[in-house]
Amino acid sequence: MSPRKKPLLTLGFVLLAFVVLSFFAPPVLERTIAAWLRYEARRSGFVLTFSEIHAPLFRPLTITDLKIIGAGLDADHLEFDATRIEAGLRLAGIFGRSEKSHLLSSLRIEHAKFFVRGRAPLSAGPVDWIALDKLLPENFEIFADQIRFEQSFSFLAFHDARVSGSKGNSGLLSIGTVEIRAPFLEKRFPRVRGVTRWQDDRFSIGSLNLLEGFTIDSLVIDLTALRTGRVGTDLGVSLLGGKMRANIATERPDKTRIWEAAGTASGISLPQLANALGLTVPVQGMVHGSKFTFRGDPRDFLNATASIWTELTGFSWRERKADVIMLGANFYRHTIQLQQLFIKQRRNELTLSGESAINTEWLNPDFRGDISASINDLGQFAELFGARPEAFAGKVAARGRMHTHERTVDGELAVTGDALKIFQLPVDSLTARIGLESGGAQVDQLELKRGEDFLRAQGKIDLAQKKSFTLSAESWCHELGDYALEFPVIGKLVGTLSAKLTGAGDENSFSSTVSGQTDQFSFSAQTNWRSDAIAVNSLKLKVSANVEAELKGTIDLTDRKHLRANLSSAGELHCNGPFANQACAHGFELHEGDVGAPFSEVTLDGRDLTLRRSSMIAATQSITLCDEAESGQSLQINIPPRAPPSPTSSPSPAPTLSPAPPPPQPASAAIAFRARP
Repeated sequence: MSPRKKPLLTLGFVLLAFVVLSFFAPPVLERTIAAWLRYEARRSGFVLTFSEIHAPLFRPLTITDLKIIGAGLDADHLEFDATRIEAGLRLAGIFGRSEKSHLLSSLRIEHAKFFVRGRAPLSAGPVDWIALDKLLPENFEIFADQIRFEQSFSFLAFHDARVSGSKGNSGLLSIGTVEIRAPFLEKRFPRVRGVTRWQDDRFSIGSLNLLEGFTIDSLVIDLTALRTGRVGTDLGVSLLGGKMRANIATERPDKTRIWEAAGTASGISLPQLANALGLTVPVQGMVHGSKFTFRGDPRDFLNATASIWTELTGFSWRERKADVIMLGANFYRHTIQLQQLFIKQRRNELTLSGESAINTEWLNPDFRGDISASINDLGQFAELFGARPEAFAGKVAARGRMHTHERTVDGELAVTGDALKIFQLPVDSLTARIGLESGGAQVDQLELKRGEDFLRAQGKIDLAQKKSFTLSAESWCHELGDYALEFPVIGKLVGTLSAKLTGAGDENSFSSTVSGQTDQFSFSAQTNWRSDAIAVNSLKLKVSANVEAELKGTIDLTDRKHLRANLSSAGELHCNGPFANQACAHGFELHEGDVGAPFSEVTLDGRDLTLRRSSMIAATQSITLCDEAESGQSLQINIPPRAPPSPTSSPSPAPTLSPAPPPPQPASAAIAFRARP
C-alpha cells in the first residue's frame, strides 16, 4: 500500500467507528444510566421511576417524569418529582482519574416538586457519597414549583423558586413565596430575591432581604467534604438591629448520623422580631446575648450533648414582666445541669440551680436543686406568674433545697414575710416551714399574724396514696369586718371569731370538722366535700345553753355562680313574716323564741330562698336574697328553747301560792352579714 493511501484508510476507519458509535452508543448509555440510577436508589432505600431517558451523542442527557419516593414511619418521608432533567456529561469526568473530577458539566431541572414529611425512612440504606460528589455540576439551573418540609407541629414551604449557579460567575435566587408555620408563629415572605455563587463545591447565598430589618447576609452550604458524608452550613443574619450567627454540620461516620450546631445572638429586639415573624402572642424585651451548642443525633437526644446561655432584658409576655432573665444549662451523659436560672425584677430576685439525671422514665427524674429568693414587692413578683398584682404586697424571703430520687422526695423550704397582703388580706408577718420526705410534703409550721389576730396550720400530703392529706388549723380574729371576707349566700361577716378545723381527704373528697365561737353564738359543723357537692352531716348553731338548732343537708356545687342547697332541721324553727312586706332579705338574725311561721326545711336556688314544713301540704314562704347593690332588712330566724328535763317524782308538800315572777327576757344572737348569690 502506498504511503499516500494510509492516511485515507485511517480516516475511513475513524469515520466508520464514529458511525458505529453514533448508532450503538446512545442505547447502551441510556440502559447503563437507567440501571445505575435504579441500583443507587434501591441501595439507598428509595423507589425510582421515570418515563424515558435520551442520551444522544455529544448532546445533553435528558430524563422525563423522574420520580423518587422514600417510605417514612407514618407517611411518605421523601418525594421528588421533576418533569424534565437535562444534564451535560463530561468525558473527562468519566475517564478522568482525579478524585474531584465532575461527571456533569451542567444541570437543568424543570418543574420540580420536593416534599419531606415526618421522620426518617424505614429502611434507609447506605448512601454512595462518592457518587453524589461526582454528580455535582459545574453549572446548574433549577426551577421548582414547590418545596415543602413538614413535621408534626411545623411547616416550611417555598413556592415558584428558581436558583442558578455558575462556576466563576454570580447566580440568582428567586422565590415567589416563603411560608412558615409553627406554634405561635405564622408568616409569609413574598418575592424573595438574592444573589448566589457556586465555586469549589461551596454554594453561597447573599443579600437575601426577607423583611425590613431582617436580612440573611450570608448562607454558605459547604459540600467540599461530601465524599465523606459531611455537609456544613454557615448562616449570618442581620436581625432588627442585632446579629445572629449559626454553624450547622452533619456527617455519618457509621450507622448513626451526627449533627453539630453552634450559634450566637445579640442585640435582637423581641417585639420587632415577633411582629416580623407573625407571632400570635405579644412579647417585649431584647435578647442581650445568647449562645448554644449541640452535638449528637436528635433522635437519640439522651446520648447527645448540648448547652445554652441566654440573657433577656426588659422582658414582658402579656402581663408577666422581668427586668433580667438569665438561663444557663448544660446537658451531657443523661444529665441536665441547671447552672443558673436568675430572674430579677426591680426589687425582686429569684435564683434556681440544680442537677437532674434523665433516663427512659421522663416522668421520674432524679433531681437535686437549690432555691433562693428575695422578694421585696410580692405583687410585682406574683404578676410574673399570672396573678393580679393588686392582690399581693409586702416582702418575702425564701431558701430551700430539694432532692427527688426513685419516686421519693426530700428537702426543706423556709419562708418568711413582713407587711404582706395575700389575696387582698392584710398580714403583718408570715412564717412557714415545709418539709419534703418519702413521697410526701409536711407543713411543720404555717403562721399568719396581724396584730393579735392569727392563723396557725399544720398538714401533711402523701403523694403516693392518691394524694391523700390531713389538715389542722386554728385561728382567732378580733373583728372579721377588717378582712372584708365574702362568702356565697352568706356574704360579709363581722364580729369576733375563734375557730378550729381538722380534716382529712384525698383528690376525690375531703371530710372536715369545724367549731367556733363568736360574741353572740357558737357553731360546729361536720361536712364532706366533693368536687360537685358538700354533704352537711351536722351543722349546730347555739345561741345559749338552752337554745340550739341542728341542720343537715347538701349543697350543690355544680354551678358555683348559681348555688343550690337543701337543709332540714330536726326541730321546728320560726321565721317572722309576712314576706310580702320585704322586697328582698339582707342577711339573717338568730334569736331565741317561737314567734313566726314554723318551718323545718330550707331550700336555696340561686337567690331564691324557700322555707317550708316537712309536710307537703304545709304552707311555704319564699323570698329573694338581696344582691350587693340592693338594700333590705335581715331575715329573723327564731330558735325555740329546749324544754327543761322533768324532775324525778317524789312526795312533796302541797305548793303554796306566791306572786308570779316577771317573764324572762329572751336571749338573741345577731349575725351581721350581707346575703349574696
